[in-house]
Amino acid sequence: MRTIIISLLFHFILFVPLANATDSADKNSIHWYTWSDEAFQAAEKENKLVLLDIGAEWCQFCAKMKAVTYKDPEVIKIIQDNYIAIYADIDDSEDVNMLYGKFGVPGTIILSPDRDELTKRLGYISPQQMQWHLLGNLQDAADILE
Repeated sequence: MRTIIISLLFHFILFVPLANATDSADKNSIHWYTWSDEAFQAAEKENKLVLLDIGAEWCQFCAKMKAVTYKDPEVIKIIQDNYIAIYADIDDSEDVNMLYGKFGVPGTIILSPDRDELTKRLGYISPQQMQWHLLGNLQDAADILE
């Protein structure tokens, strides 16, 4: 009986904080879609541009973008309010590899809801640069989102 109580207590202590951390993390993180019709339908329905982030597991600058740029509160807010975000691993997504495989990683591509390519940037983008890039694309694409 004592073993069961200790085991339950251990699981309670271990998993309850993780559940709460996940809930708060969802509010302060980006909802990433996979490359799919669903993502572009959401962009059309919500009248948003599409941010396509192309990366790879082996790419150090891709990891830095995830850890630094996409954790920045201002970048998160701009994306949540104005973009549908898609992450595609170039090694796992055949469609994205076919379209953008020669472009390189990390690749940041802004698309219209109709999949028209608006801008492309190759390489690491700092949080401040990403804010300017995202806001600039919104201003440039104002007529698309009317």
